[in-house]
Amino acid sequence: MKVKTEKNFLNKKDFDNLKIAAIKAPFYFFPSVSENNIADGYYFTHDIFCDYQIYSAPIFKLMLPLLEKLEVKALYRSKINLYPSTKKILEHGQHVDTKTFKCKAFILALNTCDGFTRIGKTTKIPSIENQGIFFDSNTPHNSTTCTDDNVRLNININYF
Repeated sequence: MKVKTEKNFLNKKDFDNLKIAAIKAPFYFFPSVSENNIADGYYFTHDIFCDYQIYSAPIFKLMLPLLEKLEVKALYRSKINLYPSTKKILEHGQHVDTKTFKCKAFILALNTCDGFTRIGKTTKIPSIENQGIFFDSNTPHNSTTCTDDNVRLNININYF
């Protein structure tokens, strides 16, 4: 699968409901962003679905239009990522979402900011509200912080 983006992925009502719920969600602190446990910054996450169970039922319900549009047959994981603003953009370490199997990955930007997602070494995709990014979960990629908003917020989904 090649990297693909789609602007205005959800209709306004579904997107706004999901964004409002995401902003109000409780988040958990992680001292490293990439899987390598390197000093590449920190971030906060809110698990929606993981380990074959729903962790955040109200947000999962609001995600149903998104899952339908993605034509999800089986969900592996879904979470909200919150990257606090920094004075200078910090590019986190590259990682893959899954090592033991291949599935699809999708990132939905919940706000527009100067942060971005890098896929591979060269593909740099700006964080634009309601833009979706499609790629394979075993493709190395990384996130960044932002400097022009309080946070960079997105939803990450791995699915079949």
